Amino acid sequence: MRWWCLFLGLVLAWFVYSLSPYLALYRLSEAVRTGDVAALSQRVNFRTLRLSLSRQATAAAMQAIEARPDLSSRDRQILTDAVASLVEPVVGTLVTPEMLVDLMDDGWPQRLGVTRPEGGASPKDRGLSGRTLSELFALARTAEMRGFRGVVFSYPPDQPRERQYRLRLRLRGFTWRVVELDLPADLRDRISQKLVRLPGRTEPRP
Repeated sequence: MRWWCLFLGLVLAWFVYSLSPYLALYRLSEAVRTGDVAALSQRVNFRTLRLSLSRQATAAAMQAIEARPDLSSRDRQILTDAVASLVEPVVGTLVTPEMLVDLMDDGWPQRLGVTRPEGGASPKDRGLSGRTLSELFALARTAEMRGFRGVVFSYPPDQPRERQYRLRLRLRGFTWRVVELDLPADLRDRISQKLVRLPGRTEPRP
C-alpha cells in the first residue's frame, strides 16, 4: 500500500510538473493582456533577459554596419565603438516591466520610438495571446523542452519563423521565469538602425 501511494504521488507530481510551464505561459499572457506589471515582474529574470537582448541588438547592429559599403574603416570603428557604449542604455530602456508589456501585447515597443515596418502581420496578430483555449493550444504546440528546467515557446504560432518571438522560460524553485526573448528579424533590424543612428555616428565620406 505504501509503495502504491508513493507511485501515485510520483505520477501526480509528474503531471503537475508537465502542466506547470503551460500554466506559467497562460499567467504571463494574462499579465500582458491586463497590463499587470507587478505580475509580469514576478515572472521575468531581468538580468538574463537584458543580456539576451543586448547580444541580439549588438549582433544586428554589427551586421548593419558591415553591410554599409560606403563607410570607411574609420567610420566603421567609430560606429562600432558607439554601438558598444549605447547598446546597454537602449536595451536597459527596453527591459522594464512597462516596456515588456508594451512589447509583448502587440509585438512592438512603441514607447522605445522604434517605427513599425509597413506590411506584414497586423499589431493584434503579433502579441502574446492566450485568451482562448484555441490560442493556448496553438501556443502549447510550439513548446520545445530544454531538459527538465527549460522550455521555449514561439509566438505568434501561425507566423513564419522570421516573424516569430521565441520565449524561453526556466524553472527556478517552483516558478517558471522568462530568461530569454529572441526577437523577430524585422524588430532586430529596426533596433539596429536606431543604434547606428544615435550620437556618435559620422556621415559617410564623399
